[in-house]
Amino acid sequence: MGIGDKIGELKQKAEQLARQHPDKVDQAVDRIERYADEKTGGKHTEQIDKGADQLKRHFDEQGQPPQ
Repeated sequence: MGIGDKIGELKQKAEQLARQHPDKVDQAVDRIERYADEKTGGKHTEQIDKGADQLKRHFDEQGQPPQ
């Protein structure tokens, strides 16, 4: 098993955990968003908010069953 296989396996596990605990994902993204905003001194708040929203949407879509 190569490093690419291990990374793929970790990605699958992370997505599975995100589907099982969407509330925890939202909390983690909120914490990361606040941290990044503090570290940049509020200079990039709009971009950080946009990125956090996209990340939350991505995880929300991952939790939905295929249509």
